[in-house]
Amino acid sequence: MKSKAEVPTYGVGILGNCCTHGAGVARSLAAHPRLHLVAGYEPGPRRAAELGEAMEMRLASSYREVAGHPEVDVVAVTTDPCDKAAMVELPAAAGKALYINKPLSHTPAAARQIVATVATAGVDAVFDAPMVKGLAVFDKLQRQVKAGEWGQVVSYYHTFGMTFAPDFDITSAWPERFDPAAKSGGGEMTNMGCYAIDFALHMLGMPRRVEAKWQRFWQPYVEREVENFGQIALDYGRFWALLAVGKQALAGERGPRNALAVEFETANLFIDPGAEIFVHNGRADSLTAFVGEHTAISSIDQLLAAMDGGAAPSSDLATAADGVEVLCGAYLSAQENRIVDLPLSQPRNPLFE
Repeated sequence: MKSKAEVPTYGVGILGNCCTHGAGVARSLAAHPRLHLVAGYEPGPRRAAELGEAMEMRLASSYREVAGHPEVDVVAVTTDPCDKAAMVELPAAAGKALYINKPLSHTPAAARQIVATVATAGVDAVFDAPMVKGLAVFDKLQRQVKAGEWGQVVSYYHTFGMTFAPDFDITSAWPERFDPAAKSGGGEMTNMGCYAIDFALHMLGMPRRVEAKWQRFWQPYVEREVENFGQIALDYGRFWALLAVGKQALAGERGPRNALAVEFETANLFIDPGAEIFVHNGRADSLTAFVGEHTAISSIDQLLAAMDGGAAPSSDLATAADGVEVLCGAYLSAQENRIVDLPLSQPRNPLFE
């Protein structure tokens, strides 16, 4: 068994700071005992200042400089979705491990390009979408369901997103949310929906069909014709998985919305980690007791384990790419008011392609 002194440490480079994701990743990875920040780059002045402050260093002069830096071993890709396929090519060609923050990309074709680029380069890579599967309770449930411990799923409902006070200035905080779909990939069905889709695919697999509805009822989104809420129904043949995703303006403080109800043949569960609620067969039970000693392995620790010669990350790029296709099927359904078969006959983002 290796001593702590023998465990390798790695240098990190960060590409981009879309929606402050790069700055958030910088702070998170800087706190990891096996990582140290080396270089970062973001072309936009405002987001560059945020990234430099988070990294506590002067930024590099280009993406290429970061990706090719000799002391960088892991590259975190936190650019606009439309740039991610190109950004992945730079570090992959240099043999760097990849930590790709959500969403994976803006189109199914770009998502498949990322998967192919990583496979050709033979580098380790992980998809970082932690707000659902990164919670111990959901990670444990996912593993139990996949192992068949609860029997067959008969219904599934996941509500996921964020709430804000009505006067929260979201257009100033995250102007990227209102960028054209060709840059952002879409509105909140992309931004928030990618988490719920990714978790459903990891737990339940790829659905046969998708149907979706979208809504604009928060005024900034109404004015810019971008959806702030969506419902996505995934058809698994025996049952539907319904995802309610997006942002809401509600009286009160900003907070999460992340609750899951799953019914099985012989049991039912309702889980709301934020409210510390765990209901089993219609009765309140202990969330702490259910979780026990279980911990979710973070995406960065999955990547480090792979780099150390262990298993490939469970938060994989192939599932993330499937998620982009499901999302784009949902947009097509919402646009044309119909059920859409999966896989898509024409894998594209219907918002702009």
